[in-house]
Amino acid sequence: MRKLYKALIAAQFVLAGMAFLPAPGEAGRIRPTGTINFELVEVRTPAAMEADDVALQASGKTPEIQAVPFRPTMSMDNYKAAKAAANASVTTDRQGETSANGPFAPPSFVGPDIEGVNATEGGGWRPPDTHGAVGNDHFVEVTNSHYDVYRKSDGVRVKSVSLASFFGYTTQPLFDPRCVYDQAANRWIVAAEAFPESSAVQYQFIAVSTTTDPTGAFNIYRGDVCFNNNNDFWDYPQIGVDSNAILITANIFANGISYSGTDLGVLDKNKMYNGLALRGKLFTNLEGTLAPPIVLGQSSKSCFAAANFSNKITLYTLTYPGGVPTLSKSYITVPGFSLPPDVSQPGTTAKLDPLDARFVNASTQNGNALWQVHTININSKPAPKWYEFNISTKTVTQSGNFTASSTSHDWNASIAANASNDVFVTWSSTDATAGTNAQVRFSGRRSTDTSGIIGGGAALFTSSTFYDPSSDFVERWGDYSAVTIDPSNPLRAWIVNEKINSTSVWGSRIGCIGY
Repeated sequence: MRKLYKALIAAQFVLAGMAFLPAPGEAGRIRPTGTINFELVEVRTPAAMEADDVALQASGKTPEIQAVPFRPTMSMDNYKAAKAAANASVTTDRQGETSANGPFAPPSFVGPDIEGVNATEGGGWRPPDTHGAVGNDHFVEVTNSHYDVYRKSDGVRVKSVSLASFFGYTTQPLFDPRCVYDQAANRWIVAAEAFPESSAVQYQFIAVSTTTDPTGAFNIYRGDVCFNNNNDFWDYPQIGVDSNAILITANIFANGISYSGTDLGVLDKNKMYNGLALRGKLFTNLEGTLAPPIVLGQSSKSCFAAANFSNKITLYTLTYPGGVPTLSKSYITVPGFSLPPDVSQPGTTAKLDPLDARFVNASTQNGNALWQVHTININSKPAPKWYEFNISTKTVTQSGNFTASSTSHDWNASIAANASNDVFVTWSSTDATAGTNAQVRFSGRRSTDTSGIIGGGAALFTSSTFYDPSSDFVERWGDYSAVTIDPSNPLRAWIVNEKINSTSVWGSRIGCIGY
């Protein structure tokens, strides 16, 4: 009891400290602090990827690191105290929550329903970092540590190689992959980082397709993101895109341990699409974890959001006065939130990790609307909280939460919106009370629906067992999922998320949903 009491006091101290902020409002302009340089390594052909993949498999080489540790943006002691407080809170049902059963017609499954990559194919990594995007004719899935392409028409997998073979790099394991389809330019953007080669070198890779075909050639760019040669660790990169640039953010950890701020790189996408040398602008010492936007259409500004305070969202606004990227900082007040408790599963005491209330994926920016979602503590259970922010007035236009039921644990959510502000979401869900193992779920809302409502949706897939692959009491899950709008039909979206193949093997599921 004494240890629990100390944990509760420590967590309250953390949350109290998180709420201490400068006065809200627009801050002055933030200029770039340096450059982020990416060299064009090669134009990588499908033949080179396939040949390297055959050779890699023949060599029997496997990733050197299979369990990737989670790095919070608060001290580990404070993080553990906050999680202990969340797990010690009294569990109650969510009776009366209208979001569980919204009075509208949510999106339905359209198909195909695709069996994605699993832990065996991915090399045994935990977590899988399941991510992906849909294009004109294909869906691309990236995981730790694989690149796979599926035809939209029938769900057949038409390309499957390791990230090492895709990027042509085997010196260190590649992880934290992301994939974005730039609908304005009809190009694919695939990113992954490598573990450090030394205290002075760590590489972030970004590949951009030379055509709209993700099975074709890619321009492979490589940037050393250990800027000060001091053993800093670049972690949890996220990718966004606007009309000018590819936007990349990452958390920085001094000596790989202590969080020291978040970096933002602004990369000229036209140069990357044309295979030209690149020197992007770098902003440092920002607040994290910082989610970049996928900006729909033309906009004079791009907004980045971070959820690392208990009752405010940090908003950075990127503009290009005189062609020079410039940031300004402001805050949006939201209802108070705290870290989610760990996820319960039926049939086991092993828990799953819902992370730390961060935004795990890129936002959708449409005009003045910015759509985001994160997992927080709602009535002593993890549940996704979604928002539509007005980036002009720096206010919340609407928000709500969605859960599978009043007794479910729901987390690992992603959100996307089309140009009409019709919304799609995917997330993970368990219900120990009902005996429901991890589900891949989906839901959404039309722009004409009642404000603040996203319903409990439906399950694309329900796992047949619990997940307990190691001796860890809390098992890694996620770290993220993805939902992206189909460029061929804005009333359809494609989702990808983690599922369970066996107690020790994660899998993934891909599907198309629509109105």
